[in-house]
Amino acid sequence: MSIETPIADPVGPVVQAGELAEAVAEAAAIDNAGQRVDVRNRGSYVRIEVDGGECVLRRATIEEQLGRPFQMHELEISMPSFVGRIETSTEYVRFFLAHKAS
Repeated sequence: MSIETPIADPVGPVVQAGELAEAVAEAAAIDNAGQRVDVRNRGSYVRIEVDGGECVLRRATIEEQLGRPFQMHELEISMPSFVGRIETSTEYVRFFLAHKAS
């Protein structure tokens, strides 16, 4: 059994389990290429953590993963929690640490 080192500066969403959580997890890996992305399925929810103090999720990427039109407010409805601070728009959502603000 291998135990992976926890992410030092994790940020990202906690999403209710289901189709959207799977799409968001895939989008996190695509939109944050080169960063470590940990996905932990906790039964009723999925915790998605990205290393490096910033996680960007683009509407278009989530839409591609779902295979249907998608609006960012759908994520907000299915996201009971998140790690970090959050910046939202109609085209993306960004989770970040205060000391990593751009």
